[in-house]
Amino acid sequence: MFPALAACLALAGCGELPLAVTGSPSSGLVFARMAGDEVDLARARIEGGAIVALTHTPDRDEAWPHWSELSRRLVFEVGALNGRSNSDLRLWVPNTGEEIAVTDTPNRSERWPSWSPTQRQLAFAFLGPAASGIAVYDVDTGAARVLAQSEGPETYLRPTFSPDGGRIVAQRRGDGGRGSGLWLMREGEAPELLTAGVEWLDIKGWFTRDGRRIVFTRRPSGGRGWHEIDDVGVETRDVRVLVRSEDADDHSARPSPTRDEIAFVSDRDGNFDVFLARADGSDVRKVTRTERNEFAPRWSADGERLVVTVAESEYGMPRLSDPEALRNTRVVVLDRSGAVLFETAGFMPDWMPPW
Repeated sequence: MFPALAACLALAGCGELPLAVTGSPSSGLVFARMAGDEVDLARARIEGGAIVALTHTPDRDEAWPHWSELSRRLVFEVGALNGRSNSDLRLWVPNTGEEIAVTDTPNRSERWPSWSPTQRQLAFAFLGPAASGIAVYDVDTGAARVLAQSEGPETYLRPTFSPDGGRIVAQRRGDGGRGSGLWLMREGEAPELLTAGVEWLDIKGWFTRDGRRIVFTRRPSGGRGWHEIDDVGVETRDVRVLVRSEDADDHSARPSPTRDEIAFVSDRDGNFDVFLARADGSDVRKVTRTERNEFAPRWSADGERLVVTVAESEYGMPRLSDPEALRNTRVVVLDRSGAVLFETAGFMPDWMPPW
């Protein structure tokens, strides 16, 4: 754990920085952005467009910030500049500015933190030379416990909690990186395989709002190819194709927290745009019509807004190892009609109450 004063010194303009967190999480953002050659975190208020720096750390990069309204904490990854080393997880505490080390493992990476919606806990994936797995960290005790672990070539990725907080779905990559399935986990039980097969890459699983199905992206594992959006029943284990376009990529679907619908991106009309569809894949509606590429739609808690990362078509999907592309990446907030409510330079946004 880092003392509040030490963490304060690491923050830009600590004495003047608005550390409070007030209002609805649907009215503010936290995101990463380039600051010279480093990646720092910033916050934004959508109404009025005000932006403040959250970190200024020339010796490290921050990435993937995620806010928990229940835990009243922000979790994010830290690593060496330009994303070329192992990463650890940190918690930021509003009002005090305290920074807490969730993990500190020089020879292992912890990534993809995901908050429980019902308990003060977060799940994350760990990747190291000896083993990989999924662990859950308890905010109140500071303890972490392993839910799943593999000592072979399999790698666990992207854990996500169910709406009732009782289960986690995660991706596990197979031997030699060939094939990728979804696994279901809960406390005190062995992980259960949901989808499998070396012929498929099944990625980015998210529970529907009733917790009965998991929406995910699928593509053939033999080299780069098309993507489609499927779902699988948590109890029934039946797989359905929700969205598939001939000669196009449909991916990164996120179920709405308030409606039986999904948001996803597709390049069926050229660049990647945002689309909405019912939860069963019907009534597909195009939301954006731009010359840029939209990626990774994330719903606000009230289900009325989407935030996306936007890149110019020449850069494709931005990556931490490409600072030039990141400097040209934008964070854009849309309403359900596709109208732009807010835009600024940045990437990896999440919803967080403003100050």
